[in-house]
Amino acid sequence: MSSSSIHSNNIPDLGTPKDVIDGVQVQTFDTAETPREDIFTNSAHRGLKMRHLQLIAISGAIGSSVFLSIGSPLKGGPLPLLIGVSLWSTVVWAISNCLVEMCTLFPVEGGFVYYATRFLDPSLGFSLGWNYFICQVSLICGEFASMNVLIAYWAPDLTPAVCIAVGLALLLFVQVFNVRLYGETEFWISIGKIFMIFGAFIFTFITMVGGNPKHDKYGFRFWKDPGPFAADSGVDRAQAIWKAIQWGAYGIVGPDYISLVAGEVQNPRRVLPKAFNSTIYRILGFYVGGAFFAGLNAAANDPALLGGTGAAKSPYIINMDRLGIKILPSILVAGLLISLFSSTSSMAFAASRTLYLLGLEGHAPRIVTRTNKYGLPYVCVLVTLALGCLSFMALGSGSATVLSWFINLTAATQMVTWIAIAASYIRFRAGMKAQGLGNEYLPAKGHLQPLSAWWALVWATFALIFSGYYFFAPGTFAVADFLFTYAAVFIFIALSIGWKINMVIRKGQTWFGIKASEMDFKSGIAEIEEMTVVAEEKWRNEKRTKLDKFVDKIF
Repeated sequence: MSSSSIHSNNIPDLGTPKDVIDGVQVQTFDTAETPREDIFTNSAHRGLKMRHLQLIAISGAIGSSVFLSIGSPLKGGPLPLLIGVSLWSTVVWAISNCLVEMCTLFPVEGGFVYYATRFLDPSLGFSLGWNYFICQVSLICGEFASMNVLIAYWAPDLTPAVCIAVGLALLLFVQVFNVRLYGETEFWISIGKIFMIFGAFIFTFITMVGGNPKHDKYGFRFWKDPGPFAADSGVDRAQAIWKAIQWGAYGIVGPDYISLVAGEVQNPRRVLPKAFNSTIYRILGFYVGGAFFAGLNAAANDPALLGGTGAAKSPYIINMDRLGIKILPSILVAGLLISLFSSTSSMAFAASRTLYLLGLEGHAPRIVTRTNKYGLPYVCVLVTLALGCLSFMALGSGSATVLSWFINLTAATQMVTWIAIAASYIRFRAGMKAQGLGNEYLPAKGHLQPLSAWWALVWATFALIFSGYYFFAPGTFAVADFLFTYAAVFIFIALSIGWKINMVIRKGQTWFGIKASEMDFKSGIAEIEEMTVVAEEKWRNEKRTKLDKFVDKIF
């Protein structure tokens, strides 16, 4: 293991050669400073492997929205849906390019929340952590609320209360004992979700060329009649594209989950770059592909799409019913319920780990940092699932309204998260430049930087500001809708200001962020590098079967 000297300003000397172990860059430093062990030396519960990480990212990406709520932006026509989703996919890819550099350098608990604290300002890390926690809890409630929509396809008069209770109990079992149990559960369910989404694509192809009970070779019929756009005016067509972008802002996720899981991954320097770099394939396959195939299955003016409720609004189910296919709709709904549980499990994981970091940073009561013998923060899991009980609000007659509120709140909190990640990266790079650290200091590099970061920052800000533009048309303003659309912004600002005042008064912190020349690029590096060397040694000496080698190539 190599070591380097430390400059007087505590910045590692980049002239020292690095170790490269099987393509994984390693550079270690002898330091006198001991960083926080609960952040950096948590290898005891690093139980997730590459296959777990890839499938967790896929699991978070494939939710009910890909099949169900995608019907809403399709009302504007198949082309606006495809344009809007494709455009927003570039924003998510840009976010992945930001996180790959920071996460591989500092693969720690809390991911992007930790980076905001370290490279922007502790008050912003505090508010971002709570913002994201609220986001994930809202997603959990929103997904469970949509369970009401799915159950209603089979039994319109059956209350989903029992199903929600069973779902929460299953989440408790999967989440609270061992991270490997969560990883294995997500791995196998995610494989099923992959088969489901590509099965939907194959179904579309087979039926569009005539492989259906009616032998209807419908092909690209709905692109011709009623046409690629449902509206005639340029303004209405632009609004249709914007609605598709808004749907993408709510439905397209993934890189943030990888970031949060980084602190529980075995050999993160080997695993994380591949996981982040594969984001583009998940986006193209699941979201852009999903938008394209959804536009083939149903017309923008289909009565079921415009006036239907629940699962009946899914473009795939609309097409199955139109073609007289009796069994597949029920199979798809069953698959969606399993998909919903899996996505909710990923959200519960993200929420609990965010709360855990808040506790470690002193931003939440210390009790949430309690862990079991496997290093799993069980108190955080229990708190998250307790708040998930808010999904029972959807049992009343206003379940659609409640679901809409959760979606609006989630979209806004997600935009705040993207803005913070892009801003953290821009400051991260400014700190590297100010302290003479070049690209060679990074174990992995993102694409098109810093253009990617600025692209994400501009678009996320734009999407957040104009997410509720329709509220301001005459006669359309509703207080509840306005609050749930922009509440995340008000909460974020209030928490940031409140924590900053608290820290200025109590600890004498400065009012304005962290200077680039004073950013900490040293603490924890030695521990992470040592962990990398040990993990690489273990990986080289591990006996690998042909099946293991095959899995390595796939994941």
